Amino acid sequence: MDFLQGFNTKNRLFFFITAALGFIGFCISLGRVAVDPILADSFYNSDSLFFSVIYQELFLKPGANFLISLDGFGWTPALYFFPDLVQYFALRTIFLSLENSAWELTHLSYSAFQWIFLLCGIIFLLQKLTKEKISYENVSLVLTFGFLIGIILILFKQDLFVFLPGFHGGNLAVLCWAWGFFYQWEGSNSKRDFILVAGMVFLFSLSDLLFIPYFLISSLGLHLLDWLFKERSIHRLQKIAYTYFPVFLGIVTSRIVFQILRKNNFVFFPGTAAPQKIGEAIVNWKWENFFHSFSYLCKENWIYLILIILFFVVLKFLSKKGEKENLNKPAYLFFVLGIIVPFVFLVYGFIFGLTGRAGIQGIDRYFGEILLGFLGTGIICILRISDIPIAKFVLGALFSLGILFGIYSSYSKGLGLTHYPTKIACLDELSEKYHWKRGVASFWYVRPMRIFSKKVLEPDDYLYDLMLFYWQNNLNWFERENPPYTFAIIDGVDEKIVREKLGEPISVSYCDKIPIYTFANPEKSLEFVKENRGKIDIWKFSTSRY
Repeated sequence: MDFLQGFNTKNRLFFFITAALGFIGFCISLGRVAVDPILADSFYNSDSLFFSVIYQELFLKPGANFLISLDGFGWTPALYFFPDLVQYFALRTIFLSLENSAWELTHLSYSAFQWIFLLCGIIFLLQKLTKEKISYENVSLVLTFGFLIGIILILFKQDLFVFLPGFHGGNLAVLCWAWGFFYQWEGSNSKRDFILVAGMVFLFSLSDLLFIPYFLISSLGLHLLDWLFKERSIHRLQKIAYTYFPVFLGIVTSRIVFQILRKNNFVFFPGTAAPQKIGEAIVNWKWENFFHSFSYLCKENWIYLILIILFFVVLKFLSKKGEKENLNKPAYLFFVLGIIVPFVFLVYGFIFGLTGRAGIQGIDRYFGEILLGFLGTGIICILRISDIPIAKFVLGALFSLGILFGIYSSYSKGLGLTHYPTKIACLDELSEKYHWKRGVASFWYVRPMRIFSKKVLEPDDYLYDLMLFYWQNNLNWFERENPPYTFAIIDGVDEKIVREKLGEPISVSYCDKIPIYTFANPEKSLEFVKENRGKIDIWKFSTSRY
């Protein structure tokens, strides 16, 4: 034992330093976002800037009024109220006094906060399930591991959705917290925990519908397996049903509130895709499409899947030693989440026709549970191995070396904060030359220009045929008469229709080889706006929003 004490494996300072180093390394890796085009395109694209535009409209525009500015907004299919919206608005308010880089700091601090929130949720869940307090050293080791994984994801540009608002990453961050309070309720049966679980499930399932299958399939599956192999009795089933009563109460309430929100005339909540009838789905089922999506799922996540299985096997092997048997339950929970839930989710999508004719293609954000399953099983494996003092020290040293390498890699490639892409800089330069203010653009241009343009450009979001795109936009933008449309970015919109609606351009400029038309025909712009009003009136009538 003197040899082990020489390594000072129980020294809290060592593990605190490793965790602090991990946090610093993670923050430094976020500095790559501004200077790496691929990272910047993920962090600052139109989807991830949805809450930025809402905040801008509600609080930053001249004469902004919370209720008036919100009127006419089209939301996303998932509401993302919590934690995404609340967290983003709170962080943006903190940086309100900054004149420069406030949006970038909000996004990057959001990423750091959400990742820490996710890691702490796993620790919280493990403490509730094991009914033991995890030691300071082990918590530090787990956080160090988590920060290392975060650095790897950023530097390798993988699964970046988990760091962003409005990409189902918030759903992953709250899942373990919800499980933790659920198992606390199962053990206590107190009124306080009942209300807490029902409230959390209501809020999380209202915010993101994916929360329901993630939460239920894993936890309910474990309870049913426990009933099947340990205590197959009516009394046990009744107890399980009682345990899940606040969960189903929260889910039902969230669906009722969601339907009420969908019918309001103030903010447009589009809802989710309608499932296909089961008979039609069976008739249209194509095995080649299913196997294509299944192989694509495995191809995109093969490292996670292999590691989840490997960690689980290691845990099963070590559990035979008779130590920490109470870690088996969370191990099964994360195994089901990372292996079973994605497959069930994929099959469900095909049965109800939600995957499209060719199957699922871009699937990362919808199968983020695989990443969480990997993190959970990996952390449990670390906690079990850390019972060996020398192993704990070795893991801490290895994680620290990985973090140091990540810091070196980030620093050597360059760091930055301000995001001002050349395309927007070019558009700003042209806007000053031609006095642009308002224009026509496609989805991927609009929000980055509204947020990062230094000339306060306000493009409106149109589909290819110049039909209105209702999601993530305000209908009032399309109905304004002033300022008139003075430019159009011919990328993602039909050039002929643009000329038809706004007239012939007086000049054609280029940014990154993309043609930009300049117009000086306010009469045609007014006609186009009146046409928009007609489309909006028809849409409101068809959706009973008058």
